Amino acid sequence: MTEFRCIGAGCCGTVWTSPSEPSTAYKREDGPQRRSILNDFTMHKHLQIVLDSTQLPHRFRIPECHRLISSSDPWWDANSHRFPAGCIPSSAIQAQRIPPMSQPVRDMLVDRYCAAPLRDEIKRSWENLDCLIRPYLGRRRFLNADGRPRAKIFFSLRNLPLHLDQMEELGESLDDIKIYAETMAEALAVMHWRTGIDGNDVEFVLASPPSHGESVVTNVLGAHAVWVLDFDLCRAMPMNEQGVQQTVTAFYRNDPYFPRLRSSPLLWEVFREQSLRCSEMGNAAEIDRRVLHSGLFVRAIEEREATRESY
Repeated sequence: MTEFRCIGAGCCGTVWTSPSEPSTAYKREDGPQRRSILNDFTMHKHLQIVLDSTQLPHRFRIPECHRLISSSDPWWDANSHRFPAGCIPSSAIQAQRIPPMSQPVRDMLVDRYCAAPLRDEIKRSWENLDCLIRPYLGRRRFLNADGRPRAKIFFSLRNLPLHLDQMEELGESLDDIKIYAETMAEALAVMHWRTGIDGNDVEFVLASPPSHGESVVTNVLGAHAVWVLDFDLCRAMPMNEQGVQQTVTAFYRNDPYFPRLRSSPLLWEVFREQSLRCSEMGNAAEIDRRVLHSGLFVRAIEEREATRESY
């Protein structure tokens, strides 16, 4: 077994893989804020069970969550030496690795958005092999007085933000962008009304599809799927108006993945309609409750948008 290589880091922990297990990722609980890997695993597994047991049609992907490894698990005796010196045993999740974007796509993004003096270095660096894209349908880039995007002194392909105006600039069709909006709506609807979790601070990324799966979209970014990950801040929610308010709060606490009514009314309408449509799917015995709560969810967001300042 080969040594582990870090492919990501966040508030909850670091993520590792190795050439001998290229389709597997290990997420360690060693983040600066000490968020709970146990909660991440519990919420992730709950969603996975719902998707597997109900066979709900959906286009979003979640990594297959294999197992929770405790800090005292014998796994560490066999594998701790594969981490860099100083890494001590901790709680960890073993899961499917999200396949990164292909090299042609990575090179295109570097050529388009990275400062020229840094491009060769970025293309050669190991860490930029791990390219996942955050689709920000709810935000356009901030512009200078001359109408140009603000210059960035740092560039990384890891969790690369791709704003709505950049998707348009790259030539992604409106139909493709609508698919992103619909897929995000599906994911939230399944989390909220079928799984009973608020979706707080989950991440949405565009990445390659699994080798055995189909892509959602094929365009200038190659064949790719919408993946959902990082469930450590998700919480269970009651199926009542209090729970609806919890989902609205989570909607605004998240990164600007979701379209906004005022800045992208067309995409918001796509998101809204798909949210309502998804509430009608599945178990007929609970359809009235799901339709009611889904309607309250979108109306609460629209009411809040009506009072927000322009952005």
